[in-house]
Amino acid sequence: MYRKEVNQRSPMRVFEKSMHGGLGRGNVGVVASAPGMGKTPLLVQIALDDLLRDHKVLHISHEHTVDHVRTYYSEVFHDLCATSHLSNSDTVMLDVERNRMIFSLMKDRAESPVSQRGGRSSITRIIEVVNFAKSTAEFVPTVLIIDGFDLAYGSDEAFKALRQLAKELDVELWVSANTAPVQSTQLPTPLDRIASLIDVIVSLEPEKDLVRLRLLKDHESTDIQDLHLRLDLPTMRVIDEDLPPTTERPRDPRRFRLVSGGSRGAEAEFGACAERWGMPEVNYSFDGHRMLVRQRGVVVLTGPELNRGDFSLLYASKRLNRQLTEIPLVRNVLKTIWHQITNATQVFAIGIIQDDSTVRGGTGWGVELSRLWKKPLFVFDQERRSWFQWSGRAWEMTQPPVISTESFAGVGTQSLSDEGRRAIHELFQRSFGEPRSAN
Repeated sequence: MYRKEVNQRSPMRVFEKSMHGGLGRGNVGVVASAPGMGKTPLLVQIALDDLLRDHKVLHISHEHTVDHVRTYYSEVFHDLCATSHLSNSDTVMLDVERNRMIFSLMKDRAESPVSQRGGRSSITRIIEVVNFAKSTAEFVPTVLIIDGFDLAYGSDEAFKALRQLAKELDVELWVSANTAPVQSTQLPTPLDRIASLIDVIVSLEPEKDLVRLRLLKDHESTDIQDLHLRLDLPTMRVIDEDLPPTTERPRDPRRFRLVSGGSRGAEAEFGACAERWGMPEVNYSFDGHRMLVRQRGVVVLTGPELNRGDFSLLYASKRLNRQLTEIPLVRNVLKTIWHQITNATQVFAIGIIQDDSTVRGGTGWGVELSRLWKKPLFVFDQERRSWFQWSGRAWEMTQPPVISTESFAGVGTQSLSDEGRRAIHELFQRSFGEPRSAN
């Protein structure tokens, strides 16, 4: 199937039609939900749909690094290729990358004080990025994506500035924001306060084992249509409601990659399962790593590379509510965990969740980084023998998860129990079926 056919058959046409032709240039749209519902994947699919029509997209993220955003695009694109049999996919991907520019303001959000104008999502920084793209990179977007606008601290003036920016640039401007859970058709707080400054509002709402898209505002129309669309949880791809979920369709584990540390215990078991299912694995290590037991896919980090994962022990101790050791071996292991979480877009951990919501042992640092960077995070608690998901505010018992992103981290305790080992094996089995006999 060629690019034009793929675009014409895309569920995003339903998305556009329900909004009487779409958002439109010079307008502002908001994707809203509680944390962890899939706002970033939806924004990426909106952007990718435009990119397949040769539109230029500037993507500014306050939630993820540039590499993480690029991975989202790659995963959505590869899933599109697999489901639509897109012809000349390599050439199309080159065109996509040529028409897309990604900036991360995640560091600004973490370090900047609360602003009176736009919260940590500083309007000033957004405008600086736009001006840099136009004047220095000669990149003039037709679609502007702002992932993670801080509505909790933002003022009405901040959103007025975004609206003015959309009109001055003549772009479709999409914003994602965390809000309170949606109650019926009522606008969640704080969108109810600034609704007059927004043209289109789409909410993501959990329902059993899926996430539905709901249109809450459509320009000035009072005839709000049902989108009849959902996010498929394993792939976070927008699909029609009448299509079977992708969990019913087999997926090729060779398209996925385990990122881990190769140490004895849970990490070694993750690696053994990856090998059994014919999946590549990357195990970050360093010279003198005595706890390394996996020999497949080992990446020995140089001194400078290892130090990229350096951090303040005082800061880490504060986040984990306990004192961390200065022993070089242990500290280097913690540095490799930084690399593991950085290079994954979904995280699975085996351990014990403590009363203060941290996870026991060194695994806790990987979990804290995942929470800090808002990675989809699942922990199998060996004492409670159940899976838990971080909602953004608390640990919630969840149905056994599946591996849904092409690069995922497998971390955990060295004291792996039989229940923990079984949880890892069943995770792969749920995600990919039985291992290939050839493996």
